[in-house]
Amino acid sequence: MDDRRKRVNIKDVARLAGVSPTTVSHALGGQRPVSAATRQRVQEAVAELGYRPHPGARSLKASGTGVIALCAVNATTASSYADLEYYFRIIQGVTEVAHQREYALVVIPDAGNGVYWDRLLFDGAIISDPAAGDVNLRFLRDQGLPYVTIGRDPDRPHEGYWVDDDAEAGTRLVLDHLLEHGARDVTVITWPTTDHWTQTALRTYRTWCKERGLEAEVEEVPEDSQAALEASAARLLDGPHRPDAVFGIYELPAIAVLDRAAELGVSVPGELMVAGPSDFGLAEKSTPTMTTLEYDATRHGREAAEMLIDLLRGEPVDEPHKVLEISLVERESTRR
Repeated sequence: MDDRRKRVNIKDVARLAGVSPTTVSHALGGQRPVSAATRQRVQEAVAELGYRPHPGARSLKASGTGVIALCAVNATTASSYADLEYYFRIIQGVTEVAHQREYALVVIPDAGNGVYWDRLLFDGAIISDPAAGDVNLRFLRDQGLPYVTIGRDPDRPHEGYWVDDDAEAGTRLVLDHLLEHGARDVTVITWPTTDHWTQTALRTYRTWCKERGLEAEVEEVPEDSQAALEASAARLLDGPHRPDAVFGIYELPAIAVLDRAAELGVSVPGELMVAGPSDFGLAEKSTPTMTTLEYDATRHGREAAEMLIDLLRGEPVDEPHKVLEISLVERESTRR
């Protein structure tokens, strides 16, 4: 078994000592008084389990490191997600606030196994678009480190501190737009990701179809590659039951559908309408230009950084759950 999977955390110590994780923190950090007996039980539990507090968590007991971390999931890997303009804008927003409030920023790659976290000193973190069972969030919780997510934790969507768009409202905005322009057979194309946005969009799409007596069809792109995108677009458009509209939960799959339509000579928007979000900034340059959902990713980063730094400084956070507005920009791909 991987050693990281066996890592002892503050909750394990608390359970063995018969106290709360907060009491363990106080006993080890010395920032608040605990009884001698309690301190001894905690120290014995620490020794028995071999617990080592994360250096960043220890630093919070003093003045802090002055460093915040940002993990934009998939944005710093070899995946094409790394090209998403959305993530660049998030980093820009976080950087602006960190500079204004005199914090340094470190961007941590998402390795999928939490390997980087133990190597760094930081006071708290921002995790963008966490997946179900996200190892980054698990590490931060286990170590008692403050964090804010951009996009909700799909396992705990009503808990914690987060900044997010209204995925349900955004999905309905696109689908209603397609319906108003004549669509009666709308298919969704997406990667099979487990983040809150994707899962909420899919759930909303299926509900929307059921409300209108329409058939729900989802095309999943099995992997992040150009070949897989092209194959999925071909499956949608080459057969005898071609939809009259496609909503891409991500921009690249929607663009792949536009490209395949051009290869087949399918008229857009006459025979087929296509819409998706603005992730890569490609929609304005596509042929035809593509209708998109637009969100202010720079503001996502700013709001998350402000929230995290308020938490670190013990300042009140008036809105632990902040939902930002989203809008539809109509372009040629749906302009009938």
